[in-house]
Amino acid sequence: MIKRQYSGNERRARNYIWNAAGRYDFEPSFLAFSPDGSPDMYYNLVIGLAYKWLDMEVIQECIKGYSASRSAEEFDDLFWLGLENCVYEKEIGERPVLEKLRREKAEAWFKSAADMSRQQMEMQSMTVYEQQMIRWSKVLGRFCHAGGRSLALAGRLLFSGSLDAEGAVGEMTGILRDFFRTNISWLKEGGERKGILFALSLPGLPWKAPRQRLFLRTGDGRGDLDTNVRLGHTMNRRVRLPSGPDMDFVRAAFGEPSLPEREMTALEEDCCRDLHAACRLHVTDGVRKEQGREAFGELSGILKRAADQEKVNRRFVSDNALLIHESIRELSARLDLLFAEYFRRMPERGRSGSLIPEKAYRLKVFRDPSVFYREGTLTERNVEVTLLLDASMSRMNVQEIIASEAYIMAESLEKIHIPVRVLTFRTIRGITVLERLRNTKEKSNGRIFRFFSGGWNRDGLAFRALGSLLEAERGEKEQLLIVLTDACPNDDMPALMDPSGRALKEYEGVTAVSDTEKAVHDLRKAGIRTAAVFFGSVSHLENVQQIYGKEYVRIRKLNRIADAAQDLIRMTLQEMTLQI
Repeated sequence: MIKRQYSGNERRARNYIWNAAGRYDFEPSFLAFSPDGSPDMYYNLVIGLAYKWLDMEVIQECIKGYSASRSAEEFDDLFWLGLENCVYEKEIGERPVLEKLRREKAEAWFKSAADMSRQQMEMQSMTVYEQQMIRWSKVLGRFCHAGGRSLALAGRLLFSGSLDAEGAVGEMTGILRDFFRTNISWLKEGGERKGILFALSLPGLPWKAPRQRLFLRTGDGRGDLDTNVRLGHTMNRRVRLPSGPDMDFVRAAFGEPSLPEREMTALEEDCCRDLHAACRLHVTDGVRKEQGREAFGELSGILKRAADQEKVNRRFVSDNALLIHESIRELSARLDLLFAEYFRRMPERGRSGSLIPEKAYRLKVFRDPSVFYREGTLTERNVEVTLLLDASMSRMNVQEIIASEAYIMAESLEKIHIPVRVLTFRTIRGITVLERLRNTKEKSNGRIFRFFSGGWNRDGLAFRALGSLLEAERGEKEQLLIVLTDACPNDDMPALMDPSGRALKEYEGVTAVSDTEKAVHDLRKAGIRTAAVFFGSVSHLENVQQIYGKEYVRIRKLNRIADAAQDLIRMTLQEMTLQI
């Protein structure tokens, strides 16, 4: 029997739903997760009760109807807020404990809201946030100050327990019409959103940036709500392939290509195939052309956000200078000992040792006794290190942490004369961008602070492209690749489309993780030892284990970087076939 693969958290969420529904013969269309990435017991219970009491095919048809809207994720949360009251009223007579569970949910929501960071607040739909606050205040008997329109919407979202599925859909349709000027019939007729980037939270965009979500449609890109930002996909969508204007935009935003056109074309032909056939690549050193006119709109937003984040990154390092400098000192000392242990000492000529046959004549002719090799005092560090940083929007809440981690590692390697390069990767408008922040010839690591997040992450394609670049640049040195990641590959460009451009399979979940796992396998097969520094949610641990095997370390705090990096490099060196 073929079984679908679930992560641990997904499995628990489904069990809550199936238990509440009292049956196991369906695949839930939604899962609910708490702010820490764990399953939300109460809301998964609500989903299960919806399957028990309502015709979910009718509910799903309504959801499918508005899924073409740019506000689809917001509508999901509002619809489920309405359904929560409906199924609560239906079930409370049979299950009195629901009242206690509902109050606990309300208390947990207020605690979570109080602990929310500024960046997390910015990722919220304020409409959903306000409606949740009104609902849970009512459950706890608290007064909630809100405007008349918000209170009117809250009243409409109290779906009666007497409603059937058609009645609930009628209520939601009316809410969309009266409060959001959204006509589901019009959306069904062709108002579908295009498959371009919806991931950058930037000023000047005519659409809303992705936000934190409670409900995930099954198959959505995964991400935890404490450090990672969710990037979702709209069901049954059509996709616009990257075009010339998109490439022009990427060049203006991230820099001109660093490869000649012929090499860039060859790289795309080599990498953009199979699941990535519709994608494009862009490799840059971040050198931008002077704009003929002032940037505006989306481009202006990206450039401003990049500049602002660089200041934040530098300020973070300045504010934590003692910790960071101590981490560099400690890590460089540890790595120096580590490389001395694993790499052979460079031989030097002397008066004793192993005879050098081709130099033996010098002993008799020139009376030169230095015709022997003996073990020297210097160690040959026959290795290059590449740091690859995931720069997708899912890393928005930890940008300065990632920049600092990369800076500490690069500075430490530079101090012990290990060549190191640093690159970022992200996908914008179907174009996977690899940007070099440091090459092996540079002595300064200042450009690392240009790191900022935005876009999607097609890890499998980025790894294949980087592998080709490293193969072209490598000499005799061993290659060590360290990826700073949340192990959540997720791209807006699907893995599979039909001839009309409609998405058949998204690049997310099992598909994306398996593709990335294969890319890592190919890198290792080519002699590029690949490992990961994992800075993400426990809900992604299964992903990082599948992709990287045992060669990863998890970091929860910046002061652990020295220990973690040493452990990771030691683990990787043990796998290298070097003469000691």
